Amino acid sequence: MAQTNLLQHFCIENHGNFSANSDYKSNLDRLISSFSSDTNNDYGFYTGSFGENIDKAYAISLCRGDKKPETCRSCIKNSSQVLSQLCPNQKEAYIWYDDCMLRYANHTIFNSMEFGPYFWMYNLVNVTDENEFNEVLNALLGRLINSAALGDSRRKFAAGNATAEKSQQTMYALVQCTPDLTQPQCSDCLNRAIKLIPTCCSKRQGGRVVSPSCHFRYEKDPFYDLASTSPPPP
Repeated sequence: MAQTNLLQHFCIENHGNFSANSDYKSNLDRLISSFSSDTNNDYGFYTGSFGENIDKAYAISLCRGDKKPETCRSCIKNSSQVLSQLCPNQKEAYIWYDDCMLRYANHTIFNSMEFGPYFWMYNLVNVTDENEFNEVLNALLGRLINSAALGDSRRKFAAGNATAEKSQQTMYALVQCTPDLTQPQCSDCLNRAIKLIPTCCSKRQGGRVVSPSCHFRYEKDPFYDLASTSPPPP
């Protein structure tokens, strides 16, 4: 998918509203602008707060781990512009593109695992051997989750592939957490996500579950930048 394809957004109605000329709006705009203009950041994770008291804004932005810095910053800038149109008055909102996500609120959102609101998407094509596919996929995702959770405070991302022995079907997957999570928090978030596979994506050749703190995706064809990633050891 191209960056311009909006995946999902949520405007949180019960956490307060702001007006176009408010201090909160000014603080939020200044904060998010600092993300997309930060050319020193080459790892694609941004957090910050700006303002005081009830007008203080908090924001997190995370780019997919295989995306280049310039692509990342462009996605953040675009997502902030679109989200301000989709959620023009809500103090808390979320937006996801294929390349990045952005969320903001009027309360602290750092260092805590948040699984909701979440959404899923899936490939319309079914697999031919569901049992073998699920076995290989679960093993692949398990390895990737372990690898991503061991990441540092700048990057918790892993991507790789595995091939089913009988069908010789290769599947590709990536997992990612916001790097402010601890190792157990990241593992917990991703394991909660993959437990939704039977509900969201049963028998499908591809699928994803996306939440504020983590996401995973798998497909039968490569969809990430192979040059920017390497599979974890088996």
